[in-house]
Amino acid sequence: MDIGSKLKEKRQDLGLSVEDVSARTLINTRYLQAIEENKFSEIPAEAMTLGFIRNYSIVLGLNPDEIISEYKKSNLVQFPKITTVRIKSSPVKKNINIKIVPILITAGGILLIFGLIKLTSNIIKSNKVSETTSENPAIKKNHLEIQTTDNVWIRIKEGENPIFEGIIPPNTIKTFESAEQFSLRIGNLSGIAVTLNGTPVELPNGKLVGEIKLP
Repeated sequence: MDIGSKLKEKRQDLGLSVEDVSARTLINTRYLQAIEENKFSEIPAEAMTLGFIRNYSIVLGLNPDEIISEYKKSNLVQFPKITTVRIKSSPVKKNINIKIVPILITAGGILLIFGLIKLTSNIIKSNKVSETTSENPAIKKNHLEIQTTDNVWIRIKEGENPIFEGIIPPNTIKTFESAEQFSLRIGNLSGIAVTLNGTPVELPNGKLVGEIKLP
């Protein structure tokens, strides 16, 4: 039995609809249906496919490693061949008209004077900006670090603005900075570690999906 049929049959045995599984895994129903129909090419990235299959298997009570192993055996990833292109360099012809040399020297002198004036102006402006900045203390930013040991789906908001959403593959570290509060919605809590300003964040135990706000 193929992977899609195995997952679909188990879902039906448990009395779950595709919408039920979507609510528990945060996977779009369109991708769940693609998995059940073995249409893996409809999922944008291989890392997303592996993450979706893992979370789907866990929700159904199946061994995710066995299901992923079956997937990899039957769906070998094809990498594009790399073609090396060599560009033949041709010598540059040096043909400078002697008559234009004085003109170039004069133009260069004018540009040099203009550059010195511009540089002096920028230095004065920079000093004024430095004085203004010293009067206003810098805004403190929170430093968020995400480290994964497994495929993890995550959505991160900065205040009310989404700044990241997607599958993060295993052994990946991502960092974010913001003066506002972070909101995280995480699938597969067992595969991720979260640190805020150098301090580890305690994640909810015994849950597949969790939502936290920091700080």
